[in-house]
Amino acid sequence: MGDRSLIVVSNEQNTNLIVMYGHWSGSDNLTAVHNVMADTGRVGDHYLVAELFHEFSVVLGGYAGIGSNGFGIWADRTETFSEGWVDSPSVYVNQDTGEYSCNGESFGNYKNSSPEPDVVYGGGE
Repeated sequence: MGDRSLIVVSNEQNTNLIVMYGHWSGSDNLTAVHNVMADTGRVGDHYLVAELFHEFSVVLGGYAGIGSNGFGIWADRTETFSEGWVDSPSVYVNQDTGEYSCNGESFGNYKNSSPEPDVVYGGGE
């Protein structure tokens, strides 16, 4: 049960992926990435991961810290990573370039693409 979704961040310097999990987040994963990429100056910087997780878990997900549940973040080996059980398409972010993709749709680098307001990303209709 849930509306599980992931944000998966990669970069050229590390063989590990950073994976962010939201148990009740559904399409918030793509919304979080769009929101951060529209305003960040941290592409190419490891701090981008913190910005993404904050937007995904706190701003959109209402995560309140200890005693809350539904969010996770971990490192995973690129060669063994599996999405597991997700209900919404995962968002893949290249930390070095700011490019990201979801469900086969690619979005240009940061600050150069924004979703149309009437488009629903990642969730069922």
